Amino acid sequence: MRFLLIQVLVFLSFSINAQTANAERLNMSTPHDAIWVHLYYLQNDHYDPAQSSQAFIGADSITRVRWATQLKQILDGEGLFVQMNLLPKEADYVDSLSQRAFYTPFPDDLPEVYLEKTGSRWHYSEETTDQISSLHKKVYPLGIDLLVNLIPAADRGKFLGLFTWQYLGIVILLLTGFLVYLAISHILRLIIRKLSGVQLTLVENFAGFVKQIANVSSILLVVWAIKILTPLLQLPIKLSSFVQIGLRITLTVLVVLLCLRIVRLMMAYLSRITDQTASRMDDQIIPILNQIARIIIIVAGALQILRLLEFNITALIAGVSIGGLALALAAQDTVKNFLGSVMIFADRPFQIGDWIEGDGFMGSVVEVGFRSTRIKTPDTSVISVPNGNMANVSVVNKGVRQYRLFNTTVGLTYDTPPLLIEEFVAGIKRLLMEHPDVSNEVYYVYFTNMGASSLDIFVRAYMIASTYDEELRIKESIYLAIMRWAEKLGVRFAFPSTTMYVEEFPGQISLMPTYNTSDEALKSRWNDFFEDFKQRIKPPNPEE
Repeated sequence: MRFLLIQVLVFLSFSINAQTANAERLNMSTPHDAIWVHLYYLQNDHYDPAQSSQAFIGADSITRVRWATQLKQILDGEGLFVQMNLLPKEADYVDSLSQRAFYTPFPDDLPEVYLEKTGSRWHYSEETTDQISSLHKKVYPLGIDLLVNLIPAADRGKFLGLFTWQYLGIVILLLTGFLVYLAISHILRLIIRKLSGVQLTLVENFAGFVKQIANVSSILLVVWAIKILTPLLQLPIKLSSFVQIGLRITLTVLVVLLCLRIVRLMMAYLSRITDQTASRMDDQIIPILNQIARIIIIVAGALQILRLLEFNITALIAGVSIGGLALALAAQDTVKNFLGSVMIFADRPFQIGDWIEGDGFMGSVVEVGFRSTRIKTPDTSVISVPNGNMANVSVVNKGVRQYRLFNTTVGLTYDTPPLLIEEFVAGIKRLLMEHPDVSNEVYYVYFTNMGASSLDIFVRAYMIASTYDEELRIKESIYLAIMRWAEKLGVRFAFPSTTMYVEEFPGQISLMPTYNTSDEALKSRWNDFFEDFKQRIKPPNPEE
């Protein structure tokens, strides 16, 4: 009996203390008390909206009740859980930045909602009450804010913390979302095909790209719709907070996936365009742009997810910036090479396949990457030149030459008569003019020097050749034509030597050569040679 009496006294003591504490909180002398009064008297166990409305001032009781109810619905719909133990309990609390008596419970998510102090009493500010109606429509758009008032508030039919109608609403929401997904996916495929135009449809596997984009877009729209309709379920605040954060993270992931698939389609389209251009450097730019775009999208999505999980993004970015600065100082050569690659892609001093020569390297460009340029040398080995060095040296690009230079000196023997030298020079000029692979706009053929052992004839012309193989072939044909013309004319090529001539022996014929320089002989040789030359340089007939 004594034990029961003690229990009753303890219970009465706790009840009296609780009532006393509640009465003190109704004074709302701290931000904690004002928020407690607002939320405590809107709970199902203590539902008293008139008491809750005391946290608001400046209107009649009906309006204040509406403000109190709608603000709680805003917090529940956004999944914003108020941690009462973290609220300031000082009557003279001031904001640390502005040094004013006001407090914002959710500065990042709801900066419009804050409390201020009038006299000795804390309450929601006038700006907050002005924004409650628009915030409520934002959280419950498309007229669903009217449905919230129809939701039963009585605590009947609960199972595992939820009402029966809430379970039913979850099932209806999921089924509706699945059906909407099927419909939206089909509609989006048709819309994307219609808006993409003729050009994008030429991309290889275009139908596959459209299907992927449509699937992700439809899921994104369904999840977005579920996020909008979830506040209608009026879930418990902790569960609502968990669900809202999960939906926001899901939306972020879906946006990242959608952007990545759009980038894949755009890169496939750009690759098709670059395949049709003469420049092969474009083929190297597309993979690099693809990687840069993917990195930017993924990093942005990761930062957004961290922000939703309430990580300190500012501190994280500051730490990454400091670490990035240290890494940049430790890897200056890597940064230098990256900037060099950017300059190469911007200036385009050469492209894939060009033959280039520079300080310590010579060969054909195979690949231009982030760090280095790979060059295949004449012996087919591959060297990698850092792009930082490549951007700072003089590079001779022989792959963009309009013509290839033919430059040589032909030496004749000193016993060649001047008349045959003139005929020989005139013949070389004509064969250069009539050669189909030699530009006849600019060429030089002149007797320019009387050397130590030869009479030198300077020959310079420009060959129409786009590859090294064609250059060698044209050179060969010109050299052979010059040699045949010399043979036909009867002149001899000189070479560095020392020759002693004994012009006459008694009773012997002179060793000096004799030349037939009559007009008839020269004309005959001229006609015979160039008839043969025209036949030799004549392009082959494909039909033969």
